[in-house]
Amino acid sequence: MGCCNRRTKSCTVCNMPNTPVRNNGLERDLEIIEAVAAASPIPQRNGDLAIATKREKSQISRAISRLLDNGLLLRQGAGVIVGPRLYAIARYTFEAQLVSAARGEMHGLVHKLGETVHLTVLQGLEVVTIHSESPAHGFRALSWMGVTAPSFMTSSGRVLLSGLDNNQIERIYPANKKIENAPPLCLTKTGEELIKVIEKIRNDGYATVIEEFEPGLVGASVPVRDFNGSIVAAINVAAPKARFEPHLIPAAKEMKKAADRITQSLITSN
Repeated sequence: MGCCNRRTKSCTVCNMPNTPVRNNGLERDLEIIEAVAAASPIPQRNGDLAIATKREKSQISRAISRLLDNGLLLRQGAGVIVGPRLYAIARYTFEAQLVSAARGEMHGLVHKLGETVHLTVLQGLEVVTIHSESPAHGFRALSWMGVTAPSFMTSSGRVLLSGLDNNQIERIYPANKKIENAPPLCLTKTGEELIKVIEKIRNDGYATVIEEFEPGLVGASVPVRDFNGSIVAAINVAAPKARFEPHLIPAAKEMKKAADRITQSLITSN
């Protein structure tokens, strides 16, 4: 029997280096979480994860049950997505960095546009607001922090979906299938219509909606990219149609300049 404490870098008695004991169960769970996160926002089934991790479906099933119980994954339809507990942790890491990089630019946009400006990200199939900057009056001061909305009918959601390829989008919203709960004025009632709109967004570099999400409300959004060029967030402005519709395109162009500077800040920090 040796003298070494195998959980330390070196033995306190003989001063010989030790190999740390790995928590293989934790590593396997992290492997599943990473596979789910990499496929986001597409929910992953047991079979998908078995292929991605090269493990048996029975092993995946047991691990997923444990991760669901702990809030690290969340059930969505027949698959799983990243859970609320991981999103809470992420707020203190990447999202904290994102908010820090965006706050000043968003404040400048509020001054230029006179409207509330939001920073949003994808959470499963929905878009969620993680930070807002607002003028201190009336409608514009309403808080959207933590509020979610369907990605297919909002300008910010469509911008975020534009970072996926068309095959990924069709897995979420099949081309010839009607999208459930699409409002009457929504222009994207099927997956095919959504892809056409998203292709225009990719060409224009911004998205606008006019009363699609809510009657009397218009909005514009632009993408924020990380150091890899991937879309990681969207800058959004929404306001009453009567007041803001003529300003949508100019606002989108101003936001695009700000988003490019935020992206540059993220690149510099990495």
